[in-house]
Amino acid sequence: MNLACSWLKIIWQELVNLYMFIRFSVLGFTVILPLLGAATVSTQLTSPQIIGLIFVAIAFHNFTYVLNDVIDLPLDRTEPIRAKSPLVQGRIQPWEALAFALFQIPLAFVLTALLGGNLFAYEMLSIGLGLMSAYNLWGKRTVFPPLTDVVQGLGWGALVMYGTAFTFGRPTNLTGVVITFVVVFIVLLNGVHGSLRDLDNDRRYGASTTAILLGARIQDPTDIIIPPLLVIYALTLQALLIGLVLLPLVYNWFNYSPKVWLITTSVVLILTLLSLILLIICVRSKNNYSHLVLAGTWHAVLSLSSLLVLFVPYLEPKLRLFILTMYCLPLLTSVWLYMPIGLWWQSWRAMRKGC
Repeated sequence: MNLACSWLKIIWQELVNLYMFIRFSVLGFTVILPLLGAATVSTQLTSPQIIGLIFVAIAFHNFTYVLNDVIDLPLDRTEPIRAKSPLVQGRIQPWEALAFALFQIPLAFVLTALLGGNLFAYEMLSIGLGLMSAYNLWGKRTVFPPLTDVVQGLGWGALVMYGTAFTFGRPTNLTGVVITFVVVFIVLLNGVHGSLRDLDNDRRYGASTTAILLGARIQDPTDIIIPPLLVIYALTLQALLIGLVLLPLVYNWFNYSPKVWLITTSVVLILTLLSLILLIICVRSKNNYSHLVLAGTWHAVLSLSSLLVLFVPYLEPKLRLFILTMYCLPLLTSVWLYMPIGLWWQSWRAMRKGC
């Protein structure tokens, strides 16, 4: 019995290490990109094509995040939020992580060949991997970090275009909407949320980020100075995201029936309104770090969900099931998703004690 428990503990710990090592909680974002890209041209994908695109996206994801962690390891070792990373703790050696990341490149190309990828697919995959490598190498090491934020966004956009290569059709207006949304989303996520989350450690060790460039700084351990310029920058990007998800509905590029159009538009408007409110809460949470990160996390989730909701009625049932499953499963493992429950519970207990 004890031996079985010991083995279960070992297996569980290895699964936790793998979960943190590949950043599983954000895998859903990566996986839906080539699937949405394909859906903007044709929703008639075969099951082997869908599964193949998912595995290529996983390889792309593993390469991007693990390489980033290897390059940023000296910085991550001083960042409390990264303290539990198996790479930071030394449970995985840097050379092992680098070998794992680099192995994803030939794996992605082999999978592309098995899918019957054309020259365009190989070009988009190469461009995507190249842009992500450029960001990982120079992301926090340039004098103008918004540029590298855009480079990262274009890397993810190349993965969207990669998905279109397997539909034998031409990119459409919807393809342009998805790519532009992804680029703006990443610029906002990296330049505002990520920069504010890591602000103290980044400033201490001389990293260059968009938030620092725009004047954000730590006044004391509990007070973050968020200048008006950064707020304007964040709200401008948010306005672009809202405009991008509403554009296909305004012109009804999906040819939705009046009932479907009304329901979809209503849900999208609710999600965009909530995401706007959360962004405002995020940039106003100057003296509460956990609220800042929590609001930023939920803002990202709802913003991306608004893009997904836009497509849900349009997708063929099989593709819809794959996209929603691959998006939701990793997301449901994120601890930040459940933080509101913890905060509510703490408030309720405090209120009960007060009574």
